[in-house]
Amino acid sequence: MAKRFSRWLRLDNSAKIFPLMANKNTQNLFCLTFRLYEKVNAAALNEALVKTVRRFPSFNVKLKTGVFWNYFEEHTGKPRVYEAKPVVMRRISSRNCNGFAFRISYFGKNIYGEFFHAVTDGAGAAEFMKSLLFTYFTMLGKNVDGEQKIMTVNSPSNPDEYEDSFLTYYKKKKLSQLPIDSLKGQTAYKIAGAEFENAGNGEINVYAKAKDFVAVCKKYGCTVTEMIGALFILSLYETKIKPRNLPSQNIQLFVPINLRRIFPSVTLRNFSLFSRIGVMTSDDMTVEGLTAHIHEKLVRDTRKDVLEDKISTTVYAEKFLPLRLTPLFIKRFIFNISNLFFGKNKKTATFSSVGILSLPESFRPLVKDANYAIAANDKSPITVTAVTVFDTICINFTRSITDTETEKRFVKYLTDAGLDVSVSSNYWEVDNAL
Repeated sequence: MAKRFSRWLRLDNSAKIFPLMANKNTQNLFCLTFRLYEKVNAAALNEALVKTVRRFPSFNVKLKTGVFWNYFEEHTGKPRVYEAKPVVMRRISSRNCNGFAFRISYFGKNIYGEFFHAVTDGAGAAEFMKSLLFTYFTMLGKNVDGEQKIMTVNSPSNPDEYEDSFLTYYKKKKLSQLPIDSLKGQTAYKIAGAEFENAGNGEINVYAKAKDFVAVCKKYGCTVTEMIGALFILSLYETKIKPRNLPSQNIQLFVPINLRRIFPSVTLRNFSLFSRIGVMTSDDMTVEGLTAHIHEKLVRDTRKDVLEDKISTTVYAEKFLPLRLTPLFIKRFIFNISNLFFGKNKKTATFSSVGILSLPESFRPLVKDANYAIAANDKSPITVTAVTVFDTICINFTRSITDTETEKRFVKYLTDAGLDVSVSSNYWEVDNAL
């Protein structure tokens, strides 16, 4: 039986790690942006946000620091929308988000939803943003129908939406039975490049017709995820590794896995783990070979038994009594040290394919498209994401370095395949040079 939502909502086991590993330079943020056909009405959006957050108890919280763990406490204040700043995914804090662990902002015809990963993941954020859009359009008098695709503010909140699914699907095992060694990974190639002098990320969005992109994938017998991953690896090799005459490098892509596709969970809280896809670079790499390699790795890493072991490993740290009784400031030190073995230098880049974001057909004249972005930092200087809305796929590159050669090479691969693409940018590399 699902537990009632209480005033104090415990952090799920995965999300507990994010606050511990965040520092002044890094924070696990991601952003879901919707581009509309009409300019955003800020007052209506603000009122819609206040109504929407009441429907989602797991979002209506503020992060607190306890003696032993971080935890969420019910937020008694109201959220507000902000005019978007030039800085993409700037750090979320109590000062710039009124205590909430997410930020809704707007600029022109765009609505941005930026989220701290401790609160939710991409799937949960998508449901929240869809509800916000529905409420916003309704308040503007638009003729919209949820078509059973929207958790509207008038629908009852299901307690299963804010369960900790890591605990639900956790199976108790001995330490010797857990695949800890497999989580260590290998030293990975780190993307080189001059970092921005000012805070912020450069962002490039590549848009194409979804059906045309899928047609290209069918020619290679692969999925959209496998194709983007392969083209990114090739683009990275041809712009960052090969020109420098470097020996074979170990490219390690971290690919989030939405566990709801394997386990029957409807939680809106974070319920994702990573697949680690490693490739040793060489001159004879091909799209066919890389897509096949990525496919094999994802099939293995999405097996239920493999994921159950990873969930058990994730939860074990909280269940381990000595660690439970360790003060928080010591936990921070422990996790920072463990990050040397399991995180730092173990990742080249993060790549996440959200897939098709299903919107009601009544949104078609109102929503042009969407893009999804993950914050980049010095340990992952480039992140790549993809999302499809209606007829458009958007591939996003977010980076903490000024160089854009990898993105240009990626776009060339698409145009060489016959795709008609359009590109947008926040021109952050130009702004930093002024």
